[in-house]
Amino acid sequence: MTISMLDQMLFPLSCKHTVVLGRLENKTDWTCEECGQKTDLSSGPFRDLLKKDLDTAHQIDLQEKAKGRTIERLD
Repeated sequence: MTISMLDQMLFPLSCKHTVVLGRLENKTDWTCEECGQKTDLSSGPFRDLLKKDLDTAHQIDLQEKAKGRTIERLD
């Protein structure tokens, strides 16, 4: 069993803290749990980086599935 890359990759927030990439799927903003600063994920460099990182994680997961591995998401 392989843990999804969505649950392994970290995404940098505007406050310089990080959050697990998979938590940001389908989100337009994120409030940092450590400092309370909000990051707008729907525009600017964060939108582009999030789209790229999500695509990368999904592609890696697909490659692992193609190798016959089971991909598991963490709760």
